[in-house]
Amino acid sequence: MQKITKLLNILTIVMLAVTVVLVGLFYFGGELPNAQYPTPVYTEQLIWWAYVLFGFAIIAALIFPIARLFTRPKEAIKSLIALVGIVILVLIAYSISDGTVLNLPGYDGADNVPATLEFADTILFTMYFLGIIAIGAIIVTEIIRRVR
Repeated sequence: MQKITKLLNILTIVMLAVTVVLVGLFYFGGELPNAQYPTPVYTEQLIWWAYVLFGFAIIAALIFPIARLFTRPKEAIKSLIALVGIVILVLIAYSISDGTVLNLPGYDGADNVPATLEFADTILFTMYFLGIIAIGAIIVTEIIRRVR
């Protein structure tokens, strides 16, 4: 158990260091020449790093609850309930998303299609719901703390 904790701490420090370096390059690494708008040189690398971190988060969110099933079954049920809750929340967000093509004068891009618009709406609604839940949890936690 100690080796795993030490390995995870090292991995966290490495990921933080890579993130700090990439953010520094993004802000201070210059801009692309002859670009229509100011565009940092290292934008693509930062976006790919964000994808990598997002992938790690997804893998951790799926693997750790499954691993807990075998080590601590009672706690694993709570984790799986939370995971199922998030899936339900995303499904609700998807069900209320709208894929109506937008009337955008002067835009001829390929992103104004129902699938892309539904995906964007789903992400936005999910973030709204999670933000409201987070604020609600903060308020409820503070109220409970004051009552005790």
